[in-house]
Amino acid sequence: MKKVMLALVCCAGFSLSSVQAAAPNINVGSLFDFINSDKGTFLKRVRNSGDATAFVRVEISEIVYDADRKPVEQPVENTRLGEDKDGLVASPARLIIPANSQQSARLLYSGDRTHEKYYRVRFVPAMPDKSDDFSLSTEERDQYKKEMSAGVSIMTGYGTIVVVHPSKAHFATDIKEGADGYTVSNNGNSTIVLDGFKACGAKGKDCQPGRQIHLLPQSSQTFSKSEQHTYEFKLIEGSQEKPVRLGFK
Repeated sequence: MKKVMLALVCCAGFSLSSVQAAAPNINVGSLFDFINSDKGTFLKRVRNSGDATAFVRVEISEIVYDADRKPVEQPVENTRLGEDKDGLVASPARLIIPANSQQSARLLYSGDRTHEKYYRVRFVPAMPDKSDDFSLSTEERDQYKKEMSAGVSIMTGYGTIVVVHPSKAHFATDIKEGADGYTVSNNGNSTIVLDGFKACGAKGKDCQPGRQIHLLPQSSQTFSKSEQHTYEFKLIEGSQEKPVRLGFK
């Protein structure tokens, strides 16, 4: 049984910490985003709910798999793509987000779409310096650092996953009931989502909190079967979705 590739299971945050009165606090919304077959861009909104301006770098790596099917991240140069170059870029790659405000980065994909591709996009808060592209004067940088040094901040960044569907996306989800469990198989060429997946007791009572399960192409997952277990989720295949209930009588 093939299972979900771990590179797409979660996206960890990271932080630079000490104590401070004023600090940026960014929120990137969904940690999984999709560029559908008929699209080449995705608009990602980043909100700063803190009480200090956030300077955010956007860093991109492609997730590829070696001969042993282990994920490897390869940094992507965040420059304008030419006709002969494949990849995902962010525009702009530097965001200046005032307190209690939001900015958007447009993620653009160019190149081959024969197969599905996967990218990790990191939104990293930074202390601006001379080598970055935030276009601040020396006085503006010094003033910001002075304000933040009053007990420097907790600045948390987020890593998100962007899935680029192939140009000819094909969805073929197969759900089978066996003697010991229910198996959901993705026999297509594009990732599917089991959204709001909940394991419940008999007759759909005492449900666990909902979660998302992403099944990559040619992967499957099995859920145990008994009179005491039922499952429900919303199956998302590209822009299509439908409710699924397993084990309900």
